[in-house]
Order: sequence, then C-alpha cells, then structure tokens
Amino acid sequence: MKTIWFSFLTVVALVLLSTTVLSQERPEQVEAGVSAGGGLPSGQVRPMTVEIAKKIVAAVIKASCSGAQGTSCSGAFAVTDDAGVLIYLETIDGVLAGAPDLAIRKAKTSALWRRPTQLFQDAVNKGANTSYAGGTFSDMTTSPGGVPLTQNGRIVGGFGCAAVGNGTKPIDAAAVAEAARIFGNK
Repeated sequence: MKTIWFSFLTVVALVLLSTTVLSQERPEQVEAGVSAGGGLPSGQVRPMTVEIAKKIVAAVIKASCSGAQGTSCSGAFAVTDDAGVLIYLETIDGVLAGAPDLAIRKAKTSALWRRPTQLFQDAVNKGANTSYAGGTFSDMTTSPGGVPLTQNGRIVGGFGCAAVGNGTKPIDAAAVAEAARIFGNK
C-alpha cells in the first residue's frame, strides 16, 4: 500500500512540476503582441495601426472628394496590415451595398500578393494569366483599386477602395503618397 501511495504522490508531483515549467513563456515563443516587454518579439515588423490607417483613409477621402467629383463623392476605403487582416474600414454615405466587401478584398489582395490589383486585371486582359479571372486563387481580386503600402520597400499593409466618383488611380496614388509621408519611405 505504501508503494502505491508513494507512486501516486510521485506522479502528482511530476504533473504539477511539468505544468509549471511548461507554462513559463520564453521570448521566442510569445504570441505576437503579448510579450512581457509590451511589444512584438524581435524580428517582426507590424507598423500598421488604426491611427495610421485612419490618416491614410482621411487623405484618400480628401483627394477623391475634392474638385469636380466632390459633389458625387461616395465609396468604401479599407486598410489591412501586411498579413491581410483588416485594420480599418470607412464608408461614405450613399456607397453601394457591395463596396465595403470589395474594398476589403482589394486591400487584402494587395497586402498578401504584394502587388496592385491593377496588375492582375492587366494580366487577364492581355491573356497572360487568365486563371486570375476565374477565382482560382483565394484572397485575390482583379478589380483595380488596391495597392500595397510600404515602408522602405517592405510591405506593411494594403489599401483598397471601391469608390464612385474619381477613378481609382488618383485614389490609389493618394493612399501610397500618404503612407510614404507617414512611414518616411526612402
């Protein structure tokens, strides 16, 4: 009986000890954004924030809603981080019902595929890669209006717009210019 009781206590002690050791976080195993130091583990770059995304969208709305098109300004504008995760979405009154989803898809495509969505449409139109048009690839749209956002040549996010009014080229240009201003691209 003593041997069984001793074995039982030994097993309980080992279980308690192993759970204590396993629960200790090591810096290289800390989940992104929750390390004890308050930031991300070394090596990860995730500079896109809600504050920055709002500034980018504000600059885009200002650019797209000014001038002759300002009277019919409407649209949806989305910013994702480099992993394609939605950071910010803003819609202007009167936007078409499908526009917010399309803006998110454009931003996500640009972040994940590291290219403007216009390039995919151009490839389809030229017959260079018609598989882009068929929905073969997940998280991709060929609709123009999505551009990657960079910091010193590194993708930090994606921008997408589904707008009525000005074409997407000046809107995309405004998003890229504002990101460059904020991130200080070299």
